[in-house]
Amino acid sequence: MKATFWVAAVCTALLLAAAPMLAHHSFAAEFDQNKPITLMGSVTKVEWMNPHTHFYIDVKDDGGKVTNWDLETGSPTRWRGAAGRDTL
Repeated sequence: MKATFWVAAVCTALLLAAAPMLAHHSFAAEFDQNKPITLMGSVTKVEWMNPHTHFYIDVKDDGGKVTNWDLETGSPTRWRGAAGRDTL
């Protein structure tokens, strides 16, 4: 009986610990896909980490001022095998 209690307690604890991983944000909640922007610059850093990959680029405005942008993409596993496909 004690073993069953502890197994149930550990399973419950694991499920509760995993619950925050179910939460995720949508693209539409953060960005307006009807207002795209174009950035031209040099890549300064790439961070291949889960759950998102980040690209940092230096963008120069018309006045010559450089701003570093952090661009977030999908998971690194999404990039695996993407060569030759039109979209990610």
